[in-house]
Formats: sequence, structure tokens, C-alpha cells
Amino acid sequence: MKFLCPRHRRMFASLSLNEQNDLWMFWMEYAFTFSETEQTEKMIVATGSAFDLACLARAEHPEYMHVELTLSAILVCRALRDRGDYTAADYVLFSALESLQSVGPCYTSPSGGCSTDQCIEVLLDTSRQSGFFAEYLNWPTTPLAPRPHYSTVVSH
Repeated sequence: MKFLCPRHRRMFASLSLNEQNDLWMFWMEYAFTFSETEQTEKMIVATGSAFDLACLARAEHPEYMHVELTLSAILVCRALRDRGDYTAADYVLFSALESLQSVGPCYTSPSGGCSTDQCIEVLLDTSRQSGFFAEYLNWPTTPLAPRPHYSTVVSH
């Protein structure tokens, strides 16, 4: 599943790394707004676009944007799973893992963040995702709050 069409992928691939990062943040801010107003489809489009952009940026600059890729992958996977689209969510997860593993591990981010190995661990351990999200994005609430588990009672 690609969120950006080929034309936009080419256009955004030609942006500088700073411009790509700014555009990623812009889309994630939209995703937060859509999340707050429960506009799930729009949130998926905005977050998916941010995810594709992070993948594009990492293709040219593999030592950058791994935290951004991880954050957008977490959010879009969660939204797709909540919508019941498990195949698309798995595709995004595998694409994120492939991007993070495509080069040698980056032990620290140039901006002082976590390593690509830590990003991979967070993607695979959903219990760590809310904390990771809270650490790197300054959102007043997180759409990744633990979901309540309901027990079902079956009577005969």
C-alpha cells in the first residue's frame, strides 16, 4: 500500500531533508487534528503520507528520519488495525522494518534520538509504543492509549 502517488513521490523525493522533515511534521499535525475529531480516514491518509515520506527520505539519507518513520508507522498501523484492515497494517509494518533494516544499524540519531535497533524493537513490542510516541511527539494526548479489554460472558 502506497499512500503517495508516483508523481508526488517524485516531487517530494526532490525536496531537501529539512523540507521533507517539515512536511512530515505538517502531515503528522494534520493527523493529530483528524484523530481528535475522529476523522479516521483522513488521519490514515495524513499519517500514511508522512510514513511514505519518511521512507523516501531514508532511501537517500539512511541515517535520518528513522524516528519519524517509526512514529508514523505506529500510528498508521494502529489506525488500520482499528479499522479492521490487517493486511494493510501488516504491509506498513513490514515496509517500516525493511526500511529500518536496509542499512547498517544507526546507533544514535544525529539529533540525539534512539537507534534504528530501538525503533525496530518499539515497532515489534506494542507495549512500548505509547511511551515512544509520548517521548518524541509533543501531543497533549496520544491516540495510542491502551485499549480496554472486555471479557465476554457466554451463557447457554
